[in-house]
Amino acid sequence: MSHPSAGADARTRLLENLTKSKIPGLDGLRGIAALCVVGFHDQFFAHAKGPMYPGRLAVQVFFVISGLLITWLLLREDNETGTVDRSAFYWRRAFRLLPPLLVLLVWQTITHFPAVSRGGAFASAFYIANYYELIRGSATLNGLGQTWSLAVEEHFYLIWPLLFFIVRRRRNLLRMCLIVMGLQLTWRMALGFAGRFVYAELATETASCAIFAGCALALLLWYFPERLPRFALAPWLAPASLIALLCLAQLPRNAQLWWGVPAAIPFAGLLILQAITYEWRILENPLGRYLGRISYGIYLWGMVAIAITERIGLDRGHFFVFLVVVALASASHFLVERPIQSFGREWLNRRREQRPNMDAAAQVTPSS
Repeated sequence: MSHPSAGADARTRLLENLTKSKIPGLDGLRGIAALCVVGFHDQFFAHAKGPMYPGRLAVQVFFVISGLLITWLLLREDNETGTVDRSAFYWRRAFRLLPPLLVLLVWQTITHFPAVSRGGAFASAFYIANYYELIRGSATLNGLGQTWSLAVEEHFYLIWPLLFFIVRRRRNLLRMCLIVMGLQLTWRMALGFAGRFVYAELATETASCAIFAGCALALLLWYFPERLPRFALAPWLAPASLIALLCLAQLPRNAQLWWGVPAAIPFAGLLILQAITYEWRILENPLGRYLGRISYGIYLWGMVAIAITERIGLDRGHFFVFLVVVALASASHFLVERPIQSFGREWLNRRREQRPNMDAAAQVTPSS
């Protein structure tokens, strides 16, 4: 890992990297996190022994990145235009997230490979998979078990831009994030004491704490960057945070769901800030950036890749699982995601160009 010379101001570099059109480090982190989730699922369903992949904690990395990136982009748009185009935000999310998910659901509904229920497919399509599993019981999603976190993120996408629009004093949003995080952590601890570990893991009101942590980070860096402790960007904290995450991943299941996952959120945040600041070569090489670009497909198609490798007897050591899921995610990226996102950008640009003309026409009144 490379880092700036001792005389360089790491905080300044962090802020400069956040202003780039492509924020360094995030793609590589997402790619590695997605592979960790796939490896975790492969171990889980094979009942493999030995050190566990930090799959549950990798999801927290995804959540923190989502909160940080979405909030930073909203702040930038508000700063440049004086407002936030909420409808454009929702359209961008729809073009980005829905088509690959629908292709996966069509595949699994038709082939049942891996097996899915009609109710599970419906819940995944409408982003209520987390509550569907809570109501119907564990393992009801089967081959769509990964979609619970997509539901949590979608609920956040629905709520956060609206709050951003309503709360005009942006700095108040930081206090709100901290309050929400405190309430969620308290509720999660109470659920743990009551033995309701699965509810603590899946419910949006407890699982979105990491997303709000990312939001709080973005607001802090935008309005109060001087309040970010200098030690947070000390290079030695990166390996320390990584070791902490790997250790937390070895906790027993209920301990992870209760307090291990919340304990991982600060370490995930530190790792993300360090990755952005120091532009690690392990993340910023072509392979790392590519895995980041297809990370959504890796996350979506992981269960299918596991089923394929099990069917053909190549499920040893996760290598073939990773190979198959990268191939599936690449196909999704080039055949589905890129064409539809390109169409979406063109459609939104035409819509943006037409809107001033429509607004001007609406202001014209016929002469009496």
